[in-house]
Amino acid sequence: MKGLMSTAASRAWLGVALVGFAVAALVLVLSLIPRLSAGQRVIDATEPAFADERVAGTRAGVSLLSEYVDLVDPLLTARGGAREDVRALVALMRRELGLSSAQVRKILRREAPHTEALMRALPLTGVADEVPRLTAYLATSLTISEDELAATIEQDFPRIAQLLTTLPNVTDAWYDVPGIEGLSRVAGGKPVRTVPDLRKYLRDDVVPLAADHKDEFQHLAGRGGIGYIPYVLLIAGLALFAYGLPQARRATVTAPGRRSWAFVIAGGGLLVVLVVAGQYVPRLGGGQKLVTAFEPVFAQERVKGLTIGFDTVHEAIVAGDPIMTRAGGVSGETPRLYRLVADRTGRKPGGVRRTLSRRVPRTIALLDALPLTTVAAEVPRLVAYLARALRMSRARVVALLRRRAPALTQALLAAPAVTVGWTAMPGTAELTRVDEVTPVRTMPALDDYLRQDLIPVLGEQRANFDRLASGRPSLGTIARALLILGLVLMLYGAAMRRLVGRRY
Repeated sequence: MKGLMSTAASRAWLGVALVGFAVAALVLVLSLIPRLSAGQRVIDATEPAFADERVAGTRAGVSLLSEYVDLVDPLLTARGGAREDVRALVALMRRELGLSSAQVRKILRREAPHTEALMRALPLTGVADEVPRLTAYLATSLTISEDELAATIEQDFPRIAQLLTTLPNVTDAWYDVPGIEGLSRVAGGKPVRTVPDLRKYLRDDVVPLAADHKDEFQHLAGRGGIGYIPYVLLIAGLALFAYGLPQARRATVTAPGRRSWAFVIAGGGLLVVLVVAGQYVPRLGGGQKLVTAFEPVFAQERVKGLTIGFDTVHEAIVAGDPIMTRAGGVSGETPRLYRLVADRTGRKPGGVRRTLSRRVPRTIALLDALPLTTVAAEVPRLVAYLARALRMSRARVVALLRRRAPALTQALLAAPAVTVGWTAMPGTAELTRVDEVTPVRTMPALDDYLRQDLIPVLGEQRANFDRLASGRPSLGTIARALLILGLVLMLYGAAMRRLVGRRY
């Protein structure tokens, strides 16, 4: 080393070698290769979700999912409030119209028969509680065991079976989703414990982050991503070291010519061009903002909570699908179930229905209300009747109902958008699964997309994201350091070329 310091030229070239050594050492010491390689894997895995059409479609789909929660939340349990609001609605009509409760119920059955039936079914926990009584009656009537009955219902009445199997799970977990004790909102850290809370977490935390940082992600993912950057740094460092050290040894005897320094200047210029052309500074700076924004979402407890919690959302969608539209199937299977029991018992279907109404009244009321598209269609007619009867505008009637029966009104007003969108979600015309083939137009398809495509990526890439996010320096610093290194090499090479380089 002492010999390498013997001349000004050798010391100048030794500086080049030491810069190269330092760059290569920093790449290895800071673990930039595994860190940015992990980041590249995150980019590759999540890139489909950040496509313009998927961000827009996901936002529209989650918005409809939120409206579905608004529809279901008041109906499921007593805590939802719709059952009490039915009493409040009857009391309001009784007082304002000067009628008895029986007369009000008669008007409701006349103006909105499916809606009135739905009111009698509330809360739907009552339907879930009646499932054992229903199965016991059917097994006895059909003279088969309950196991044989389950197989018969599953085979011949699959949509009724789907509803009755999933509804108890949904009602049990709606306000106490199991396994999500560590999940909290991103802003403020408010605990997420219920399905409505999960809805808010998806709608107000996760999806807006994707929309807000979509452009930053696309910019970061473009131009080859980031996985190759540490290799560029390592190669540059090793090249400087491998070129500078022999030149330093040579310079102890005679200074290399100025042309030798031109390679250093060119190397620095190449690095500057690479940084500028690759837009490293804005790309990696935006990438750091993206990483910082998504770091809470990739926290282990949130990933685990969302993954487990969405199973309950999935159950809620599975329970809703058979009853939402006529194509869902329950409304078509119900008369066939009555006929089956009637044929086996020698009774008429109407008599079977009346017997079941006494044994499982909420279940039969719910079946009478279906499909929910009929309830949705009755809402404007019911509002119009109240407007005429109360001599108010429709807007004032709705405002009155929101004050006196807020939970029931919330459900009824959400029904039209949900039932229409269930099989044709607005804003999802270009949304597909990540296979880029399977369209996502319906609520069950959105469920598959979120549950099988998007949410699993959070768990699969959490370790890679943590490695990217926890490393130092920041992505923006790496970009600026590359630019500065290139400029320094150019200036240093130009200066040393004049000061210590031979003219020939």
